[in-house]
Amino acid sequence: MSTQPCPPDEGLLAVPRRGQWAMMISLIFIVGPAIDAVDKLSGALLVLTLAGFVAFVAVYWRTMVGGWKIEDRTVDEDAGAVARVLLLAALAAGLAAIGEADWSGLWCFVAAATGLRIDRRYAIPALFVLGAAAAGTEALSDPHGGAIISLFIVTLGVGMLTGGFRRLRVVNRELGAARGEIGRLAVADERLRFARDLHDLLGHSLSVVALKSELASRLIDDHPEQAAEHVRDIEAVSRRALSEVREAVAGYRRPLLSAELAGARSTLAAAGIEVDAAPAPVGELPPDAEAVLAWAIREGATNILRHSEASHVRISVAVGARDAALELVDDGCGGDETGDGDGTGLAGLAERVARVRGRMDAAPNAGGGFRLAVTVPLEAVS
Repeated sequence: MSTQPCPPDEGLLAVPRRGQWAMMISLIFIVGPAIDAVDKLSGALLVLTLAGFVAFVAVYWRTMVGGWKIEDRTVDEDAGAVARVLLLAALAAGLAAIGEADWSGLWCFVAAATGLRIDRRYAIPALFVLGAAAAGTEALSDPHGGAIISLFIVTLGVGMLTGGFRRLRVVNRELGAARGEIGRLAVADERLRFARDLHDLLGHSLSVVALKSELASRLIDDHPEQAAEHVRDIEAVSRRALSEVREAVAGYRRPLLSAELAGARSTLAAAGIEVDAAPAPVGELPPDAEAVLAWAIREGATNILRHSEASHVRISVAVGARDAALELVDDGCGGDETGDGDGTGLAGLAERVARVRGRMDAAPNAGGGFRLAVTVPLEAVS
């Protein structure tokens, strides 16, 4: 999801093709006064009137449809647009001063240019001024009260309409930029999620491989059969890790609480750590809650293997009416058991817990050791 810059021939407020045709057709409404001027004027006044009329049409077209570029969104202070609007007002006033034709409709076109090209803070009061000018011009040619009020309202309404079009174009551009930013943030979040999953998957598996390799190297001379068993375990863990990575890449990886409890018991016991683990809770947990608790067991067991130097670990899982709680306590060195130095271990777990609106407590115990506690709600998280 991304945004594209304006084409070279289209600015931020460039008018679409259909709008250009609409503006061209709208110019028919000022052809009548020009025809009246041709019938009633002659000589220098006729030339001056026709020149002013042509200049008005050209400036109006340039102001409304012109391809002047504005690559950023700072369009409110475009001096060129202000100058063109002022020139349109001057031409309308000049044609009205010549007389012999009803040029009051020109003020509607000036109002349209004002609404589209002038910042709203200045456009609104300017539109009232233009409405008054249109009403005054109409009063000179036709002092009928109803026509004067109608022209004032029409002039004001036309300017408001094009001002709304201006705002719509700006908001659409800002919306496109916001969508692009949301897309970039989504990609960044997905990259973070994938990195966290790989850390959690490979960190645990590689820790088990390192432990088993160390045990096998110690036993290979005096107890070759036990060493061979550890080597077979290394092969099994490696294959499982490869399968898990493939599943994670495919986006289907969701760890199971029972499997992680069994894996933690086996791995910690192989490291000579006594494990007191309650059985997995009976019944199904919500998938998101179960996944977070399973990741918590995996991360806790990995940190114990790497950092704790513990001899005893207690793992308990309790399921209540509204939430499920996991507690993992060891008797190790406590303060050093904080996960990886880069902070991707417990920090990644904390992000998982926060995503399901749960609570996490990871800190050394007062009497020694380390305690990891995670509580997650059982209701679905929107």
